[in-house]
Amino acid sequence: MKLEFDLQEGDDRLFTDESTEQIERIEEGLLTLERGTLDPALLNEVFRAAHTLKGSAATIGHARMTGLTHTMEDIFGAMRSGRLSDARPFTDILLETLDVLRALVEEVTAGEVLTDAAESLTATLRSAFEAATSEAAASPGATSPDAQGTSGDEDALGELVSRLIAESPSGDEARAIVRCSVDPESQWGPVRLMQLVVEAESSGRLVSSVPSREEIEGGLVGGSVALLVRGVPGDLDALRATLLTVDDVTAVEIAAQPADGSGAGSGSGSGSGDDRRQIDLGPEARGLAPDDRAVAGERLKVAQQTIRIDVSRLDELMNLVGELIVQKTRLQRHAHEVMMRVGDDPLARDAEEGAQQFSRIAGQLQDQVTGLRMLPIESVFSRFPRVVRDIASRLDKSVRLDIEGKETELDRSVLEEVGDPLGHLVRNALDHGLETPAERIAAGKDPEGRVLLSARHADGQILITVEDDGRGMDPARLRESAIAKGILTAEAAAALSDAEALRLSFAPGFSTAARITDVSGRGVGMDVVRTNIERLGGRVEIHSTLGKGTRVELTLPLTLAIIGALMVRSGTRVCALPLTGVVETLRLDQAAISTIQGQHVITLRGRVVPVAVLDNALGDSRRRLEADARGAINLVVVRSRSTELALAVDEFVGQQEIVLKSIGAFAGRLVGIAGATIMADGRVALVADIGALLGQRTAGPPTRPEPVAA
Repeated sequence: MKLEFDLQEGDDRLFTDESTEQIERIEEGLLTLERGTLDPALLNEVFRAAHTLKGSAATIGHARMTGLTHTMEDIFGAMRSGRLSDARPFTDILLETLDVLRALVEEVTAGEVLTDAAESLTATLRSAFEAATSEAAASPGATSPDAQGTSGDEDALGELVSRLIAESPSGDEARAIVRCSVDPESQWGPVRLMQLVVEAESSGRLVSSVPSREEIEGGLVGGSVALLVRGVPGDLDALRATLLTVDDVTAVEIAAQPADGSGAGSGSGSGSGDDRRQIDLGPEARGLAPDDRAVAGERLKVAQQTIRIDVSRLDELMNLVGELIVQKTRLQRHAHEVMMRVGDDPLARDAEEGAQQFSRIAGQLQDQVTGLRMLPIESVFSRFPRVVRDIASRLDKSVRLDIEGKETELDRSVLEEVGDPLGHLVRNALDHGLETPAERIAAGKDPEGRVLLSARHADGQILITVEDDGRGMDPARLRESAIAKGILTAEAAAALSDAEALRLSFAPGFSTAARITDVSGRGVGMDVVRTNIERLGGRVEIHSTLGKGTRVELTLPLTLAIIGALMVRSGTRVCALPLTGVVETLRLDQAAISTIQGQHVITLRGRVVPVAVLDNALGDSRRRLEADARGAINLVVVRSRSTELALAVDEFVGQQEIVLKSIGAFAGRLVGIAGATIMADGRVALVADIGALLGQRTAGPPTRPEPVAA
């Protein structure tokens, strides 16, 4: 069945993005409400999100979505008013509702029906709501909802009037206050309030209004507005008649303003010298403390200053900035060459100054564009509370998910790729890592298992950790499984250290699960994790203690686009070493290099650091470590986590920013190579993957890359 909605061309993407954000906000809030008491601030947030969803669906004519969100909004409204005191009986059905709403949102883009569950779910949700409210109303001490609603509306109107008096400029002319109310069931509440203000302005009598036009345009308002107008009540009958013609307006009351500005309306607010402007957010903000209302008002102001931009435009902008960085490096090089050739010439000085100024501007532009692409990892982490809840319920396990560092930012391109690996790790922690409550009690643990999901910046990179306090990994069992699957011989497995045995879990097809489930056990999860993370230029490390738990660490670059690098020449090639892994550069006499068990080493401030020729580390034809004509050797000390290596190079070319380009499609996967970059003179330089280089040396001797087929 073909569906059509009341949308302009291109607005479907905007509707989908905004609706998805509201659904995620509701889901996050609902999972929090399920675990504790009905926090008023959180209830206000999920109610506003449900109300916004309903309004958006009604605006485009999505009737099934409107009906479903309307019922969901009623449930949250009953929780806010106290008619319902517990969210847990509704959690499962409301989560099912959110899943159906996601499908309904996708219908706007697809243009066809994607789910038939909306009508039946609306009826089920309505029946559950009516049964719960009837039961609550029959209980002793229940308060009449109608009485609550009337009192709340009157309090809100009184507060608007008090604020209007406190904020309005003084004047000698006669003034009156007009109190207007809009039907709370109206789908166009903010629009009707704006019409009332516009009509009052057109009459030439309006002095000010609360909420203001800007606040009404923000959408976070209630169903009332207070207008301060010129004239006495008897002269304003025409204005009142005009205002009553606005659709959905239920009441228009006119009263004279007291001379001393006190006692008007039924609210408790006053202009007692507090100059702070409190934005009224209508019924969504009732019950919030004054400080919380002020914070909500600031959020409204910030929201009005943001715009949505298609990510493809940001990607194109980043590509252009990348090309600009290449040209910046080229211009600096040419300006320096001109200065060296012509000497202290005014034209040469102007060229160099111009190159420096261009470099500063390009750098600032790069920082701004990179910042636009940086997003908090919360957008990925926020999906896991629901995942953990559902899987734990399916496995009959009690699990608490703790999240730390969700505000940590990284590039959007990295963020998009990290979700699947994290999903595999979380599922493994729940299925394989954590024991059942009975097993945990028998082991002397808390029956509730814990999974920690954290992110933080570390040495110019992002460190993401998935940790559990479960049974841990048994290296002996891993060896046995590797032998049984033919991955290793018995002799090779016996020679592995415990740390190397843990890395067996990343082998393709490897699994220790006794049975395959819909959660895990097929032996593809950890292989996918390693493949995806290494493709991003990151690495994976695993640590586990039998009986205490497992920790998996993902180290990722902040961005995949533009990085700082030290350019070096080794043999005939120029190579870029990312600055995030460079510790220092050295120029030592050959006599300062020692040999221990056939390995060249240096002693650096009390630390013994191995030395390797860069070409050898990359798996090329082996070269001897040789000094230059002056008897010195150039070394670059690189580090990845706690491992260091001194790379011998022939020349330090210089430090510059490079645009990282992938070469996987052309040359396959090369050991120790993260990609390539184009230098200012047009040559291509390989970009070293320092983490992979050190990982190869830790695992064993470097391997020669496979030849590329012609």
